[in-house]
Amino acid sequence: MSTPLFRKATREKVFLKLAVTGPSGSGKTYSALRLARGLVGPTGKIALIDTENGSASLYADRFQFDVLDIAPPFDNEKFIDGVNAAVEAGYQAIIIDSASHFWEGILDYKDKLDQRGGNSYTNWKIAGDKFSGIIKAVLQSKVHIICCMRSKMDYVQEKDDRGKTQVKKVGLAPIMRDGIEYEFTAVFDVALNHQAAVSKDRSGLFVDKIFQITEETGAQLEAWRLSGSDAQPEPWKLSLKTILEPHAANANAFLVKLGWIKEGQTFTDLTKEHADKVLSNTSAFLAKANA
Repeated sequence: MSTPLFRKATREKVFLKLAVTGPSGSGKTYSALRLARGLVGPTGKIALIDTENGSASLYADRFQFDVLDIAPPFDNEKFIDGVNAAVEAGYQAIIIDSASHFWEGILDYKDKLDQRGGNSYTNWKIAGDKFSGIIKAVLQSKVHIICCMRSKMDYVQEKDDRGKTQVKKVGLAPIMRDGIEYEFTAVFDVALNHQAAVSKDRSGLFVDKIFQITEETGAQLEAWRLSGSDAQPEPWKLSLKTILEPHAANANAFLVKLGWIKEGQTFTDLTKEHADKVLSNTSAFLAKANA
């Protein structure tokens, strides 16, 4: 009998599989585009698989990305072919908007099998195999993938600060197979006020936080991914590199002007205190540095 060989566990630099969930109007597509841009940097290529009647193209004036429109019926092969085509074309990030549609396509397929007769359990297995094919394409692709998922809606009564009862629309579980969150590195749940929280986060960067998804969110995740070490990483250093490197000359000159680094030094020589000031509002910093 052979002896099992153990090895030291290490966190490899795998590509990230992320989910953005929320009710209609919460800003899932916009959040996913910001997240993707932060992941791939200012010049990275983003592909978006759109099942929402071309709605993603409304953001074409704000983001640089390419789109593949998919119309009903939402057959699993359409999604698999779309993901594979994006990988082959060299995109660094793929957004699937909405991934809920490919699950609904699986449910429709199961209903058609039931209408033809046969055992319901067997029909679920056949439909489940098709769904597994989609998940395999997503998880095994060597590219970042962000899946947008629509949440079911409900209405609750809450009291405001003055004690007055108001009816509030809230999002519930995403329209997707139960337990799908286990497949993702992180799951961002976006509310109607566009604020997000994580229901799952293997990076540990966003646990117990309420925030708005921005390019910095993606840059932090990419920095965590690239750290690829069991040791506690210093995400701020890697985030700084990801965000400022494309603007290094202007950023360094501006930091010298601020007195935060000396002549001949670079942004990599910043103290954590000064780095935190930059990272707290990178958009404002870059606007001043590039002015």
